[in-house]
Amino acid sequence: MTARWHVPLFAAAVTVSACSQTFGPTKVDDNWHMTESTYFTLHARPATFADQSAATLGGVLDDQYEVTQRLLGATYGSRINGFLYNDASDGNFESEHSGVAFTDTAAFRATATPPLDANLFALVAHEANHVIIIGALGRANTHFVAEGLASAVISERYHPLGPHHYYQWTKSHRTQLVPLSTLIDDDRWNHIESNVAYSEAASFLAYLLETQGAVKLRQVYYSNSGAFESRFSQVYGLTLASAEAAWVAFCDANAG
Repeated sequence: MTARWHVPLFAAAVTVSACSQTFGPTKVDDNWHMTESTYFTLHARPATFADQSAATLGGVLDDQYEVTQRLLGATYGSRINGFLYNDASDGNFESEHSGVAFTDTAAFRATATPPLDANLFALVAHEANHVIIIGALGRANTHFVAEGLASAVISERYHPLGPHHYYQWTKSHRTQLVPLSTLIDDDRWNHIESNVAYSEAASFLAYLLETQGAVKLRQVYYSNSGAFESRFSQVYGLTLASAEAAWVAFCDANAG
């Protein structure tokens, strides 16, 4: 089973990139040099930018591995293999800032092109988070939660493209926000501008984690589109529309 969605660049640029989750194995070639970190084995083409950057990326990902589990109050114990491609053509991707997670085999693939900056850190963290979150909690039943949560828990230790980035995005894109009742609908998700869908979902879920904690969020994690609003009201004690208004106010007050 393969699900394909688009994910935006994590900085302010509007370039759209590809993100996929594939629930099964994939075949890769043998031309790789391996770099080991605490929780990851990163594979890169020998003597390339990705190979030279693998140790740094391993440190960023090790931090992310621990942060994701802590924020979600969940446990994941598998080692993750990451395959870092020179460019989109090398990895058969749709764009130069793309990734795919192979959640059943604890692996991900991503482009790793210069520069070594926050966008690249956030890309590999997002793909690794798919593996960690699904491995720890199972699969979410909406694109809204599956894609939003993988960015909502991105660590800000090594770069600024985590929750506070999304709070600022929400504050500065008020006129572009889509009602959450629309965003949670899987039949409408792919018809929403990708930058908006991913950023808005990440912002709202980061807000829920920061203000209400992981226990409640895990109780709505498995709800499908048709049941999400009623389950949300049951768990949080307020309507989704009320929570939406509170979230926007929170972003206005807390965006840096």
